[in-house]
Amino acid sequence: MKRILDTVHGYIMVGDEFINHIIDTPLFQRLRRIEQTSIRSVYPSARHDRFIHSLGVYHIGSLIVDHLKNEAKANEYWGQTETTMMVLYNSYLAACLLHDIAHAPFSHSFERYYGKKSDLASLLKNSIKNDNFSKDLDIAILKDEPNFHEYMSAYVAYTQFYDGLRHRMNLNPEFVARMITGIYYSEQKDYYQIYNCFISLLHGKVIDADRLDYACRDVWASGYSTSSIDLRRLISALHIMRNGNGDYVVCFESNSLNEIEGVLNVKDFQVKYVINHHVVCYEQWLLTMAAETMALKYYPREDHNGALALGKILNADAITSCITIPNVNFVIKNISDDDLIFLLKQDNDNHYYNQWYSRQYTHSALWKSKDEFYHFFGEVEKNKSLKHNQFEERVKHILTEKFRIDSNSIIILKPVFKHVCK
Repeated sequence: MKRILDTVHGYIMVGDEFINHIIDTPLFQRLRRIEQTSIRSVYPSARHDRFIHSLGVYHIGSLIVDHLKNEAKANEYWGQTETTMMVLYNSYLAACLLHDIAHAPFSHSFERYYGKKSDLASLLKNSIKNDNFSKDLDIAILKDEPNFHEYMSAYVAYTQFYDGLRHRMNLNPEFVARMITGIYYSEQKDYYQIYNCFISLLHGKVIDADRLDYACRDVWASGYSTSSIDLRRLISALHIMRNGNGDYVVCFESNSLNEIEGVLNVKDFQVKYVINHHVVCYEQWLLTMAAETMALKYYPREDHNGALALGKILNADAITSCITIPNVNFVIKNISDDDLIFLLKQDNDNHYYNQWYSRQYTHSALWKSKDEFYHFFGEVEKNKSLKHNQFEERVKHILTEKFRIDSNSIIILKPVFKHVCK
């Protein structure tokens, strides 16, 4: 057992098997150099990484497991055995550690360059080679799930940690992949329902170990004030019980409603005022444009498609082993934030990078809130639902016709809502 001191949770106790087969590996140590958030342009103190976040998720997962062990025993292990439940518990804790193992550099900014979701789904299916998993993944795909980094993390966890998980720790690698991606079992047998409960406790809709850690950690690291969350009170109110249809589900006691509301308030604040802060959005746009521009210099054959060129640098091989950048023979191993910065620094004429690096922005936000938007654009009907392309077309027309602004100098960025979940 190893004790790791964390500024958010205090001492995190980690079993030797998790240290030896997961944490003390190059792939997991890579997470020390992957930013947790993309918000340091506004909150400079938010200098925390996916490494400590993953340990924090493991810690919260451990609290959940410890709480549910007593409940499982009182409920005759929900129809299973103590041995099978131990495999389930430890598989859950392994997934807590590995859920971000293949996260892209700079938080969520670059994960879409991993490739099309359909290609990532095929990669994962061909690795796991299980008909039931493939069928259940197809169901999730219809809901536009999982996310890019979840596909890649499940793939890396299954392929690179299989031996440690299966043969050294006696765990279930497929179940680990399901928890990382949120792929529920479609079979309704009782033991699969229990498995689904644990999938939701890592990859749920509102309350799970991942969300609880970043809600606490991002607030602590960034310094902004919002609702507080009493983790232990919330976890003590957690249960696995049968619902009205007789199915096992995760539920909470009514006395935890204040804590659940606190989690929702933190998430709402993060989405509206942190992740979608106008400076954060602009800076991330600059960084992605800088990276695409840089990638085209190394991969000019991609027909001026910066996304395809950057995909040559951000891929599974770059994460799990190494790639060689052509012509200059730069070797990138276990790619992280530092590697992208190094490549960008070689590109002296990259005006996107120079602007991002110096913070000497050429653009500023015309509106910073909904109220400011309607002040400038009184012609737009309030609360009218517009698809993004219609919104952009309408706003650009007003800016060019009414304010005489050159259309080439207008940048309209989409708000990010889904990424805040993971």
